[in-house]
Amino acid sequence: MASKLLANFQSNFQKSKEEELSLEKYLDLCKKDKLTYASSAERMLATIGEPEHVDTSQNSRLSRIFLNRTVRVYPAFKDFYGLEDTIERIVGFFKHAAQGLEERKQVLYLLGPVGGGKSSLAERLKELMENFPVYTLKAGDDISPVYETPLGLFPADKYGDEIEKEYKIPQRYLTG
Repeated sequence: MASKLLANFQSNFQKSKEEELSLEKYLDLCKKDKLTYASSAERMLATIGEPEHVDTSQNSRLSRIFLNRTVRVYPAFKDFYGLEDTIERIVGFFKHAAQGLEERKQVLYLLGPVGGGKSSLAERLKELMENFPVYTLKAGDDISPVYETPLGLFPADKYGDEIEKEYKIPQRYLTG
């Protein structure tokens, strides 16, 4: 039992450990995994996962609650009951932000009555966001105060075509 505990601790520690990469290694990693350079909204969608469609007309209890609609249930939020519409709106927010629409510049704001599950949803979103690493610039011992992506070093007009051809990174991710 103790060895299982230590193995679990070590696994969690390895996941949360900071690691330094050269710019070359980062770009090679980008070539292999799109989530390396993905926006926070794209990473959030990846960790939320695809919904399971539930036809509530097949269940007499659910049909009264959801008016015989087909409801999307996301695996990441399987423990949240009665918040399906709210979760769908949150996922919609992240989908639009991932597409680069107006939501990418907005802050997700949870508003509702006391006891409505806002804090629980926020905690779950925080847990989900921690599932994927975030890559930021670092100079010496100083990490970028705005957690700028390493792709911010490359202006799209100068390096866009070359980076897209060599590393398969779309130019819209180059923020330099």
